[in-house]
Amino acid sequence: MRKILTITLIYLTTICYSQSDSKRLNTYTSIGVSLTNSDDFKSTTYPSVEFGVTHENLSLGLIIGRGSFSGLGGSYDNIQNYYYETKATASYPIQRLNLNLVLGYGGYINKSHMFIEYGVGFSLSQGKMNYGLTYSNWDAVNYITPCITFNF
Repeated sequence: MRKILTITLIYLTTICYSQSDSKRLNTYTSIGVSLTNSDDFKSTTYPSVEFGVTHENLSLGLIIGRGSFSGLGGSYDNIQNYYYETKATASYPIQRLNLNLVLGYGGYINKSHMFIEYGVGFSLSQGKMNYGLTYSNWDAVNYITPCITFNF
């Protein structure tokens, strides 16, 4: 089942959505900080950076991030705190606003723990920049992720 989901994600396409009006393949970079409803910001917030490609209204991205801010850069920081994810996003443009459907699959580095992500969001295009907000379920926890995307 995991292989089918991974292959499906590769064919689909990511967060903080790069929208293109042209027929060519475009690239983008996005940063995000995902927040959940908790009193412990450092333990329940995860930062990420995403690199991807987009064609028309579909995007495919590779995300690298950290499971939380807790211990970041400390002497006990461990590679197992970091994760990777492949994320697909379908966008529906309404003038400068893009409505987005998100689906992702990933895992933590050097761990057998795998996760899925699914959600909805929107972004506003301003030149080469997109500013967005996504509500998603990531690894069985609901998150809100504000993000900024630069389209090359």
